[in-house]
Amino acid sequence: MNEEIIDQIAQKSQSETEVVEEKRMVTWLIFSIAKKKYAVRSGDVLEIIRDVSVYKLPFMPSYIEGVLNRRGDPYAVINPQVLINEDDETPPQEPLFLILKRDDDQISIHISDILLFAELEEGNLNQIPEKNDEEFFLGTISYGGEEIPVLNTNAFEILIRKDLGSD
Repeated sequence: MNEEIIDQIAQKSQSETEVVEEKRMVTWLIFSIAKKKYAVRSGDVLEIIRDVSVYKLPFMPSYIEGVLNRRGDPYAVINPQVLINEDDETPPQEPLFLILKRDDDQISIHISDILLFAELEEGNLNQIPEKNDEEFFLGTISYGGEEIPVLNTNAFEILIRKDLGSD
């Protein structure tokens, strides 16, 4: 008799158990350049630094502001505003930089302000169909009722290599 009751309880609990899928989450860093919002995966950022000097380099493309010194290592400073053809061509005034996490290069992006970190479902990125690696945007994410462009950090490295002849 006890075995029958145990079996009935087990069958009932199996039928009532819902399979809950664990949704993978991605943390996005949302920041501004001039007055426009952009995003990158937070995992692509090694560090956010402020108040460092940028040393100009002669004969560089206009999007390369120079280099900064991070703990004795030089990082190329990219001004993405020049590359994405924003109306406001004045560079960000505040010395604030995203140091990108790269295996083979040392690149930083000059930004205006850190707005927030947002944790969104992995499938939240609306990718651009038929894009190539040289395009500056991966797509957009939806956050707070806005579509925020997601920068393709690999495109900066590809462009630098192409422009400086180090392919």
